[in-house]
Amino acid sequence: MKTTILYVLFLITTALTLINRYTSFYINNSILHFIILFIAALTFVFIIGQLVGKLKKTKSQLLVFIIVGVLCFIKSFLTWGGDWKTQTILYKNLTNDNKNIELQMRGDRFSFGYKKRVVNRLKLFPGFDWTTDIDTTTIDHKHWKKMNLYVNEMKFASK
Repeated sequence: MKTTILYVLFLITTALTLINRYTSFYINNSILHFIILFIAALTFVFIIGQLVGKLKKTKSQLLVFIIVGVLCFIKSFLTWGGDWKTQTILYKNLTNDNKNIELQMRGDRFSFGYKKRVVNRLKLFPGFDWTTDIDTTTIDHKHWKKMNLYVNEMKFASK
C-alpha cells in the first residue's frame, strides 16, 4: 500500500510540475508550487532508494527528507522569478465568472524592476490557473465587459 501511494504521489506531482513548466497551466501560489516540487523530488528519491534496496531505516529517510528539502529550497530561491500578481482586472467574461483579462505584474528578484503582462486568466481551482497572453485590441466586446478594476495585489502605495 505504501508503495502504491508513493508511486501515485510521484506521478501526480511530477505531472503537475511538468504541465506547469511546459503549458499555459500556472500554479499561482509559490508555497503550493514548492510543496509540489518537494513531493515530486522526495518521492523520486524514495522510489530510487526502494529499487536499490536502501533507505529502510527511519534515520536515513529523515536525512533524505532534510537534504531534499534544502536542495528544493535552494533551487526555488535561485530560479523562482516571483508570483504573477493581478494589478488590474481589465475585462470580465460575460458567460464565465472564472475568466478575466488581467494586467499582471511580478517583481524581478535580482534586477530591481517589474515585469508586466496582459493575460486571459481562467481560474481552474484555488492555486491553479490557465493563462494565455492576449492582445486587448482584438477582443470581441460581445463576450467581455470592460472593468478596469484596480486590485493591487502587489500592494503598491495608493495614489
